[in-house]
Amino acid sequence: MKRIILTLFSVACTLSLSAQQVYRIYDGPAPGAEGLTYPELTLPNAQTGHPMVYNVTEPTITVYKPEKAIDTGAAVIIAPGGGNMYLTWQEEGINVAEWFQRRGITGIILKYRTNFMGNNEEEINKSLRDFFGRMFSFAEMGQERTQGASPAPRVQERPLQKQEPTIQGDDGRQAVRYVRAHAEELGIDPQKIALMGFSAGGMLTSDVMYINDDESRPNLAAPIYGTSGMGLPEHPVPTFICGPEFDLFPPDNFFALYKEFQAAHLPAELHFITDANHGEGLLYNGKEWNEWIDLLYHFMKAVKFID
Repeated sequence: MKRIILTLFSVACTLSLSAQQVYRIYDGPAPGAEGLTYPELTLPNAQTGHPMVYNVTEPTITVYKPEKAIDTGAAVIIAPGGGNMYLTWQEEGINVAEWFQRRGITGIILKYRTNFMGNNEEEINKSLRDFFGRMFSFAEMGQERTQGASPAPRVQERPLQKQEPTIQGDDGRQAVRYVRAHAEELGIDPQKIALMGFSAGGMLTSDVMYINDDESRPNLAAPIYGTSGMGLPEHPVPTFICGPEFDLFPPDNFFALYKEFQAAHLPAELHFITDANHGEGLLYNGKEWNEWIDLLYHFMKAVKFID
């Protein structure tokens, strides 16, 4: 009987930890997505079996609330990567949200709009083969549906470009705006909302860092292996920048952004990690790369985002 009770308690804790709510962030269709009818699809990654979300037209947030006893009131909106072709839902979404949830921080996965890739799995795979074939040989990728975690191609340095708003950035701004407007309902401190993202989600985060208003401005930003890095934002917030030492993106962007914060004596951290590949997110694979999330957590404490 004692063993049964303990088992039921374990199951109850697991269910409680995994419980989540999904909210649409726009009233009605997202601006610019009116009339789009192509199907949103979730397909397993060919290598890992983890879910990848395609053809997003209706942006939502999925909220992972911590237990009340440990709830800090802080929240992190997480934008998975995928080159705006798909969203890497497990290692750049669920794993990260649950990690924060276990530490008393509400993890919120943002399902932002992505490009149309096809009406079915076959069409999607063809679109991905065509795209990655233009970047590097398909044999180098080693898989049809990829997270971009294979050896990085050589990328030419390019000048920093002026930030322009994107539909993904618009969804990021709306997500912050929605969470702040519904902070009481969600049990969140409206002045403790962070925004972080991976790769394309990092570019979304960067977009929001530079283009925002009082309602859509996050209180902390964390672009992970993806930032435009064009200089100090007009309204800077504590910023955590991190990526693999040898990444898909030129390191100049990371350095440029960090140096602007440093010159202004504003809180920011920059980390390059050797044992890492682009697209790995939070994998629990024993590699040192996974320390990035501990470094981010300590940065949040250092800047008083959490106690």
